[in-house]
Amino acid sequence: MNAPARLHPLETRTEKLQSRHLERLAVVYIRQSSMGQVLHHQESTKLQYSLVDMARRLGWAAERILTIDEDLGMSGASAQGRHGFQRLLAEVALDHVGIVLGVEMSRLARSNRDWHQLLELCARFGTLIGDLDGMYDPSLYNDRLLLGLKGTMSEAELHILRQRLQQGKLQKAHRGELAKPVPTGYLRTPAGDVVLDPDEEVRAVVHFIFHTFRRLGSVAGVLRVLAQRGMRIGVRMRTGPDIGTLEWRRPHRNMVVNVLRNPIYGGAYVYGRRGTDPRKQQPGRPATGRTPLLPPAKWQVCLPGQMPAYIEWEEYLRNQARLDANRAGAEGSGPVREGSALLSGLVACGKCNYRMSVQYGKARNGKRYARYVCAHDATTYGGAVCSTVTAPALDRVVAALALEALAPAALEVSLKVAREVEGERAERESLWQKRLERARYEAQRAERQYHAVEPENRLVARTLERQWEEKLAAVRTLEEEYHRQQQHLPRHLTAAEQETIRRLAQDVPRLWTAESTSVADRKTLLRLLIERVDVTAHDDSERVDVVVHWAGGQQTPTQMARPVGRLNQLARHKDLLERIRTLRRQGLTVEQIAEALNKEGWKTPTQRSPFNERLVRAMVHRHGAPARGPRPVPSDAPDAWWLADLARELNMPVITLYGWIRRGWLKSASVKGQRVAYADRKELARLKKLRERQLRFRSATRTQESRA
Repeated sequence: MNAPARLHPLETRTEKLQSRHLERLAVVYIRQSSMGQVLHHQESTKLQYSLVDMARRLGWAAERILTIDEDLGMSGASAQGRHGFQRLLAEVALDHVGIVLGVEMSRLARSNRDWHQLLELCARFGTLIGDLDGMYDPSLYNDRLLLGLKGTMSEAELHILRQRLQQGKLQKAHRGELAKPVPTGYLRTPAGDVVLDPDEEVRAVVHFIFHTFRRLGSVAGVLRVLAQRGMRIGVRMRTGPDIGTLEWRRPHRNMVVNVLRNPIYGGAYVYGRRGTDPRKQQPGRPATGRTPLLPPAKWQVCLPGQMPAYIEWEEYLRNQARLDANRAGAEGSGPVREGSALLSGLVACGKCNYRMSVQYGKARNGKRYARYVCAHDATTYGGAVCSTVTAPALDRVVAALALEALAPAALEVSLKVAREVEGERAERESLWQKRLERARYEAQRAERQYHAVEPENRLVARTLERQWEEKLAAVRTLEEEYHRQQQHLPRHLTAAEQETIRRLAQDVPRLWTAESTSVADRKTLLRLLIERVDVTAHDDSERVDVVVHWAGGQQTPTQMARPVGRLNQLARHKDLLERIRTLRRQGLTVEQIAEALNKEGWKTPTQRSPFNERLVRAMVHRHGAPARGPRPVPSDAPDAWWLADLARELNMPVITLYGWIRRGWLKSASVKGQRVAYADRKELARLKKLRERQLRFRSATRTQESRA
């Protein structure tokens, strides 16, 4: 007698199955986490597809069974990118599904958010859920509780698996044995060791990037130099049939940043430089969004000295601090930028402690001007500008202090400059020689391939001949470019030239003001000496308090005068007006008043241009002044009279005196470009009588003319 067939647990618990469920679809959901499981774990796939037969035995017709297998090879950690699961939710929400069948709950979802969303829809539309353990109705409390526990266990299982894998990787990383892709300039041997790239040109380009950044201090500057010299960065292919092949690529910003940021160049093995942010996950991918680079203090593993290095670890840390300062905006000085303002990024407002930005504009005369502006309150809160200082005035004051501080070290600076010039030439020459050597090798290789083919095989010979010609043309082009570049390379300094530099170093101000010294050079020098310049501008005057914070921690306070727009903004504008009135009472002309003010050291509101006739006349007219008194006679001629004063004394026009001088009636001379007449008391009495006779003669003449 044959034993009865053994029933599946799902078939023994059919009391929850009703006719309304059979009227709707039976959905068999099939999923495996990766394509590797699909290829190598086929028994699991067959077990999931066998649920179709289970649905037939439960009473569903073959055409009423829907198989959803679109998520094969997809992780269940999230519903994003799983089109099959999203289709399942849509079918349940449309009230098309009577039961959902799966081998286990982890096949449906490993996230409680997605799992409870499915349970909520199934409970609302009366959809059953079945797995290898039995059949459940999500609308019943006990079944809902059990399904919730299964979903929680499924999510916890995924967490445990990930934690085990992560801990295994972390333990291996702590020993420095976790293999990671190496950047340009490095190569991983078949044994797993990391070594410097055997290609000299690849290593030379990496060294050049660090040397240029050490000199310029910005990524943009390094990239600009690489582009100007037509340099390429060698990259080893990591995937594909050409894995390990060297490919020369045009440098771009991210490549330069990756070289400067990667700690392997400082000789350190590092793991965990980035964190993960689930909010940045992308559709179809797990939640492994990459955050910005973490600071070294938060790296999970950092083992200095484990890798062959291009630079010292201390220099790597300085480079990171410099890159961070370049990105700090208003909080940091930033890199050396274009523009005439020498202290851009270094000036801070003494009132609110915010960095002052640089603004460039055009004056009325068409020339560009620069000024430092504290506009934090204006840009952030819509308030008013805190203070402004013209850039040239502040630059002159700070540059003078810097030159004074630099004078004792002038000789050392000159020698360092000479060494840098020689080093730059040697480095550029080495790079060019490596490029030429590579191009010549390619041409020789093409030549050997051409000579190795049989001459009769013209089908191959023509192709190899064309390739040979192309390589020769590339060599010729590169050599021509090399000779052009040689004209711009800094030449070797002779002993006499070095001695000249030493002599010039004793006169640092001349080097500072020389035409060959660029604005960028001056900015770089100031950044090496100065950390910050605090500027406090007094709103009611031209006075500005300046405090220079040197790199060594010392401070130098000083005071300067800034240009202002109005006379009443000068601290001593009342004293200036009183001085002008005093000189006016003494009989001085506006030209003489302007000359006297300039000699006495008075400053105009602009602080740049001296007093002149136009400015003094405008000030006298605008602010009022007493009538001009008689001008003093020349000191070397006590009997001399200015013609205007003598005409006033004789009560006659000045033009009449000029007529007397032409007729010889009045003795005169030219003093300081002006006409002076000479008349003592006796001569003055004679002139008065002459004036009276002249007036009587004119009166008599008018009387006769009226009678006639």
